Amino acid sequence: MVSAEAEQAQQFRQEVRAWLMENLPEGWGTPQYEAPEPTTKEFHELGQSWLRRLYDAGYTAFNYPKEYGGVERPVWQIQIIAQEMTRTGTPPRPMSNIMVAGPTLLQSGTEEQKKRFLPPMLRGDECWMQGFSEPNAGSDLANIQTTAVRDGDEWVVNGQKVWNSEWQFADYSVLVLKTDMEAPRHRNLSYFIMDCKSPGFTMRPLREITGREWFCEMFFDNVRIPHENMLGEVNMGWYAAMRTLVTERNGSGNLENVDVSAGQGVSSIGGTGAIVEMAKKTMRRGKSLWEDAAYRQRIAQFAIESTAMGHSGARTAVKIRKGIDIGHEVNIGKHFGAERRIREADLILELLGTGGQLMRGPHSIDKGEYATNMLWVRCGTIAAGTSEINRNIIAERILGLPR
Repeated sequence: MVSAEAEQAQQFRQEVRAWLMENLPEGWGTPQYEAPEPTTKEFHELGQSWLRRLYDAGYTAFNYPKEYGGVERPVWQIQIIAQEMTRTGTPPRPMSNIMVAGPTLLQSGTEEQKKRFLPPMLRGDECWMQGFSEPNAGSDLANIQTTAVRDGDEWVVNGQKVWNSEWQFADYSVLVLKTDMEAPRHRNLSYFIMDCKSPGFTMRPLREITGREWFCEMFFDNVRIPHENMLGEVNMGWYAAMRTLVTERNGSGNLENVDVSAGQGVSSIGGTGAIVEMAKKTMRRGKSLWEDAAYRQRIAQFAIESTAMGHSGARTAVKIRKGIDIGHEVNIGKHFGAERRIREADLILELLGTGGQLMRGPHSIDKGEYATNMLWVRCGTIAAGTSEINRNIIAERILGLPR
């Protein structure tokens, strides 16, 4: 006999599935669908329009209060939404809104800042980027040298930032700047919101190994930021920045991106099920690779890890939603996920053989998507804190090991 709760959940799942079938781009999930090239205007517009559809349907913005544009749903509905989106895959969304700016603004912003910036951010009407790293301040973020000097009701900014993603179409950026030249480290930084149209602010693209220009350098030449755009108190920006890194390392500050059955969700190359299908279709010496016990064991290990990561992520997301401090435990998921994606991408290229290694040309597979992904996922061991930094945090601050 089916319980009333199970029947209600199944009914809601069918509702979500029907919505996805009606709203996903035409041809989505078929070989005929051609996704726009990342970093292009078409790619950005696809992500923005998808985020707006999700928001208008009530399928996103779960970790935010209703008065700031958030959507209130019970946890079981949020998990079903995540599972169904993982099952179909979805267009990419402007992740800096969700992973970087939103959670920090919610925690550190004034009432006026939250009411002004959060609703258009959550719906995708305004897009954000992050300005933390500098040429000499990456893993050592406290070494920031870009300065902000008070001039009446404004701060005058000079310096440079680097490795800033989602920059081409950003409307606003969060910045961590040096506001006290005499104070000790960690007590000399402040956190700001900057309008990307501000005079004196320029950006220059950085071309990475994939051939794309996902990142940029930021240059500040007497850029003026109103004092009202400071988040939190003067010289307390380090602590706001640490909150930003917590949500970034968590992969997202949103429960909607957590799926207890599929871990980190569907990437451009699919989930574990896609690897199984790939192994079954790939023939070597008259047999499919799925018949090879060694490959089956490696794929099974990914399935185990994916499920474990999903449960861990769901637990963390529930804590976030309840306002419980998750501390440094997000570093475990960030580190494990980054290393796992590299191993997964390498296995897929191993399954595909030489054709999978080609990034272009008539013999490339899926227009070089798998080779590009293999190169791209390497950045996960650097972005939001290197794997070496994360290992130290896990060892010292979670396990209590000596320095």
